Amino acid sequence: MIAFVTSDLDRTLIYSRAAAGPGFDIHDPVCVEMYRDAPLSYMSAASHAGLAALAAATPVVPTTTRTPEQYLRVRLPGGQARYAVCSNGGEILVDGAPDPLWQDHVRGLLAALPADLDAIAAELELRLEPAWGARLRLVPGLFAYVVSDVRIPAEAVAAWRAYCTPRGWTVSQQGRKFYTIPASVTKSRAAQEVRRRLVESGALEPGARWLAAGDGALDADLLEAADGSIRPRHGELEELGLSLPHLALTASAGIGAGAEIVAWLTAACATATAVPVPDPIKEIR
Repeated sequence: MIAFVTSDLDRTLIYSRAAAGPGFDIHDPVCVEMYRDAPLSYMSAASHAGLAALAAATPVVPTTTRTPEQYLRVRLPGGQARYAVCSNGGEILVDGAPDPLWQDHVRGLLAALPADLDAIAAELELRLEPAWGARLRLVPGLFAYVVSDVRIPAEAVAAWRAYCTPRGWTVSQQGRKFYTIPASVTKSRAAQEVRRRLVESGALEPGARWLAAGDGALDADLLEAADGSIRPRHGELEELGLSLPHLALTASAGIGAGAEIVAWLTAACATATAVPVPDPIKEIR
């Protein structure tokens, strides 16, 4: 193979009704996730069919901030991916199971942080205003996130980011969700390790073209590291105005953008040529 794909899920490939935008029904939505016996996430019919064809021809690596449990609820077309990146790079799943070697690597990254998760979570809890209806959640050993009834004010987000940055943590606000994640635990770092393994196994040529898609600030490093990337015209990166020389933008927002993303990835894979590899791809340690 001379190309592979890493893509965010929520608001990139899959959409809740709330995130889908207007005209939900005209896209013939296909449910890809059930939660508590109710449909939760969808893809447009065009995106669903396109991703099935793409996954049959090219390694597609779902790359998400979802925990493994949350990710495994999603039924993407083409069946379970050989590799998936979960917990914003904190976990690599191999055939649906967490990889212990990557877990050891991430524990080493976390041990080197100036502030640990317990200290960050305790400080964050002190800053949450009752009026926000905020619930603090921990992904054990990895990161903290908040789900609130209202969007947390920008000035509070800025103040929290100023506190976290010198302590080795990064902050991302996605609607009413608010993430605090170790700066060293990233999607691109885990994706590079998956790429190394695919090359080592012979599934990819060493110079295979890396293509990526995402919509949030936690996807920015992924889009930047890839050889070619695309983002939708919605979400955190749209608000931030992220622009890169190799970054394409969809024409539409909402669930329709998902079909554009899959079509772009498919076309880019079909025309891909190998890129120069000056040094061997090494194991990330």
